[in-house]
Amino acid sequence: MICPNCRKQLPDNAEACSYCGARIDHKKQVTHEIKFRRYQRWVMYVIFTLLILGMIAVIVKIYSTNTQLIENITKAQAELDIARKNIEAKDNELSQVKSNLTGKEEELKQYLSELQTKNSELNVKTEELRTVLSEKIDLTNNYSQCQLNLDSADANIYNLIIKLGTGISNDNLNRIKLADANMVGADSDGDGLPDSIESAIGTDLNNQDTDGDGFGDKIEALGGFNPNGGGNLPIDEGFANSLKGRIMLQVEHEGEAWYIGSSDGKKYYLGKPADAFRIMRDLEYWSMK
Repeated sequence: MICPNCRKQLPDNAEACSYCGARIDHKKQVTHEIKFRRYQRWVMYVIFTLLILGMIAVIVKIYSTNTQLIENITKAQAELDIARKNIEAKDNELSQVKSNLTGKEEELKQYLSELQTKNSELNVKTEELRTVLSEKIDLTNNYSQCQLNLDSADANIYNLIIKLGTGISNDNLNRIKLADANMVGADSDGDGLPDSIESAIGTDLNNQDTDGDGFGDKIEALGGFNPNGGGNLPIDEGFANSLKGRIMLQVEHEGEAWYIGSSDGKKYYLGKPADAFRIMRDLEYWSMK
């Protein structure tokens, strides 16, 4: 039993409170305590119910949070997979770009190498042209000097030939067949070609067979073969026909004069001015003018 005054615990049969001395009404106090205890029980029930509800709410909250967290994790994982795939695709694209760039670099190296080769070839050609130009200048100077050395009579005739003549290179001269005419003058090796003609066509004045093929220089020259080497001369009748009746001056040697026959298209060595005048007179040159 509880004292209604000081709320101390007392024996159930106590008539008065041993602490404060208050009188105890057993019937009233028991009724009061029964009600109080019922009240306590209901309070406990309410508290317990609230605890249970609170726990349920917490559990639901935790479950909801966990569910949301799982959903977020799942969504994040899906986004991560998509991002990973995008990264892999970009890596593949980057690899392809690197591969293409490597190919372009190789092409650029090849182009630069070819450009260097072409530049080297151009330099070689430039030097060759410079050499040829220098040679032509020397030939022109030699030709001019040759003119000065002619006596007055020969000079007049030769000046006439120069005025009527056209320059020709050795290569183009080789395209015209040699005529069997004007084979007069000193012949050191006795092969039938005068030294003057051998000098003009570049054969050895002291060797009947310059290229050593078993055929004499004259036979080869008149037959259209190369007396200075194997094979045929590059005879071109069309080219020769285009020059018929004209005087050609051998600019890459000593300015030797040649006449291209108007009837046969062969080249006639004119040689010295006096000989040139005689040959031109004997041929049909003057009658055509």
